[in-house]
Amino acid sequence: MSGTQLQTPIRWPLRVWMAVEVLFGLAAISTVFLRPEDTASSFAWPIRPAVMAAVLGAFYLASALVFVLPLFAKDWQQVRVMVLPTAAFSTAMLLATFLHWDKFSVGTFPFLIWFASYVLPPPIFVALYVWHQRRAAPPGAGIEIPVIGWARTLFRFNGVAVSALALVGFAAPGLLVTAAPWELTPLTTRALCGWLLAVGLLQASMAWEGDWRRARLATTMLMVLPVGVLFQLARFADQVDWGSRALWVLLADLSAVAVVCGYLWATAGADRPVGRPAAVP
Repeated sequence: MSGTQLQTPIRWPLRVWMAVEVLFGLAAISTVFLRPEDTASSFAWPIRPAVMAAVLGAFYLASALVFVLPLFAKDWQQVRVMVLPTAAFSTAMLLATFLHWDKFSVGTFPFLIWFASYVLPPPIFVALYVWHQRRAAPPGAGIEIPVIGWARTLFRFNGVAVSALALVGFAAPGLLVTAAPWELTPLTTRALCGWLLAVGLLQASMAWEGDWRRARLATTMLMVLPVGVLFQLARFADQVDWGSRALWVLLADLSAVAVVCGYLWATAGADRPVGRPAAVP
């Protein structure tokens, strides 16, 4: 394990970029979460119906802690769980932008913010991931508080399933339009699938880490998400088909994952660390 460290400090470029991501997130929350009816004038493209913008806003709100908390983290291992999922999410949203360029309010300030928030993260996050990983110990090195086995299995299989669904929906949005609980377009379907890809990969990343202290940052988003989605749906209840099976499957999945994450928060402190600190040459 020559050249690696059990606790790798977070270098300032990553901290700076996470602060930038917080600003991008606040810009999105101030529009699609708080004022989803006004996307024609305040967002990168006009989103209809308003409930679709509101649900996307719930995802932005839930992701806020994933970027705020790393600003106070000490070690790379504490934030590693979210870096590659974020890069993949940003790539999906950037691709959706190019595929539906004519739908965007190109040239406006909200569009420039949108475009910058998705064209910059993939190369920056991947480069910083590689830089930190070359200096970091792999998962399993040192003392751990393992994520309980059944929860890790849930995150692994559910994460893969949600990611696969998101990729299929992104590639063929028409497959989801007919089952949707509100009106979808190819662009809004792909935007929603981009977020589902982030949620799925985040769970898979948590399972891969397998350690509570390295996975807990991601649980903040997963616990807030169903609450935010339900709140937004309630705001625009008249635009939602409450008899949609797809809606209840989505809510059940998000809620089940949130409950498991809450359980881990309640019980992880009682778990005994296992393993021994690995010697660093």
